[in-house]
Amino acid sequence: MSTALEIAQKIEKAWSSVEPPPHEDMGYFITGWGKDERHIFLDVKPVDVDRDDSDFLVADVLAEMSPRATAAYLGPYLMTFFEDLAFQEDMGFFSEPMVRGSVLSLLSLPRTWSDIRPYLSQNCKEALGEAVAYILKSHEILKLDRPLVLSLEKLSRSIARGIDWQP
Repeated sequence: MSTALEIAQKIEKAWSSVEPPPHEDMGYFITGWGKDERHIFLDVKPVDVDRDDSDFLVADVLAEMSPRATAAYLGPYLMTFFEDLAFQEDMGFFSEPMVRGSVLSLLSLPRTWSDIRPYLSQNCKEALGEAVAYILKSHEILKLDRPLVLSLEKLSRSIARGIDWQP
């Protein structure tokens, strides 16, 4: 099985061809509560998002965006999540609680897969499938409770069915 850093690299590669969503899908950043974060996302390719920007690290925006924008910007959040998980595996503690919470919260929502699936490339779907499988494998270090594990298992099965992929 891959390491957390290898998963982050696979996600980066998968999302490298994803273009910024059109402005009609970015209303949250244009007219909504996300105006303070617009410089991070608006017209920025997902792999070019400044993931070191403090606004990115505390922005809990994934569940607020349109499905197309969520599908696009899930990539940089997953990369940060897995880089931080690798840090935790090495050092014994994690450093990005907001990113971790945003990613796990989004992935546990029942509607997430059905909402974002149409906007993900095959490569992104496969990388997401590997990411969810790794999260499940790491449930103890992540301290995931049983309901969250069950939600992620359901997501993993849905991804596997949707792309003919085996975790």
